[in-house]
Amino acid sequence: MTGSVPGPSGRAPAAWLNGAAIPLFPATGYGRQAELTLPAASGPRLLALGSAYGGAHANPRPTIWTGSVTDGLTEHEQPVELLGGERAVTTSGTAVSPAGYLLTGQWDHRSGGVGAAAWASTDGASWALREHPALLSTAGDQTRALAAAFDGQDYVAVGDARSGLSVHPVAWTSRDGSAWQRVDLPSPSASATAWQISCTSGCTAAGTTAEQRLACWTDPPWKAFAGGPVIPPSQLLEVTGLTVDASGHLDVAVKVDGRPRLWRVGRHCEDFAELPLPEPAESLALIADGPDLLLATTTGSGSKVWRYPLPR
Repeated sequence: MTGSVPGPSGRAPAAWLNGAAIPLFPATGYGRQAELTLPAASGPRLLALGSAYGGAHANPRPTIWTGSVTDGLTEHEQPVELLGGERAVTTSGTAVSPAGYLLTGQWDHRSGGVGAAAWASTDGASWALREHPALLSTAGDQTRALAAAFDGQDYVAVGDARSGLSVHPVAWTSRDGSAWQRVDLPSPSASATAWQISCTSGCTAAGTTAEQRLACWTDPPWKAFAGGPVIPPSQLLEVTGLTVDASGHLDVAVKVDGRPRLWRVGRHCEDFAELPLPEPAESLALIADGPDLLLATTTGSGSKVWRYPLPR
């Protein structure tokens, strides 16, 4: 898990594995103040994105960290314009393969305007924005890449494309993060968005429908499902985390009206159950840990990590 701890400049980056701190090697002033987010791993290889606020406008200053379980995470200084500057929108997904590293998000492209974006690296130190046509928006189709994973062969990113008032779920695949192929996903509703993805034996994505229900997608081939309660329109439903536990169930972190909740469903969004949180929290992160989960909760007084037994 990643995050930050109190440090000499207010905050300092931090990462842990099985409760033990991972060594960190910042290279810049913003790196020494960063909150580490969006961790991804492939075997021992690690990737995380750091964020600190600064400058005249107190804008977020992104930093990129790669490394391994044994060697720790090292910040690799990048040009400000790689992830920041006047064309920056957001970075929301990370993935690691045996051959490289990937970031996904949105960018104000010179061709197509704001749309899905990917940044790729083979060594973790040198990065480049890949403006492939399959990612870009068109006049009637604005794209977003919201999360990414590695399926053992390809990178897979998910998100949506907006056409007028309709939003359609979308996936993209790439062998190396440079050339991409777009796949328009089947939708369980008139409008839906795929917010998160997890790839183990095949890929599973989770998101929301226009009716504010949980949406699930399984691959291969991609199939769409919806389940769980209908959340009132006045209480925004967001999917903030996804993991597949040892039993094959989806454990989904969601926010309802800004408050985190934990839902557990089958891969087809069936057998819905809401699981109690160990404490009232402002945010929630989760990963599978054998037959159970590791949960990280954050409140006004700090963060805690919990070993969370799942129903058998």
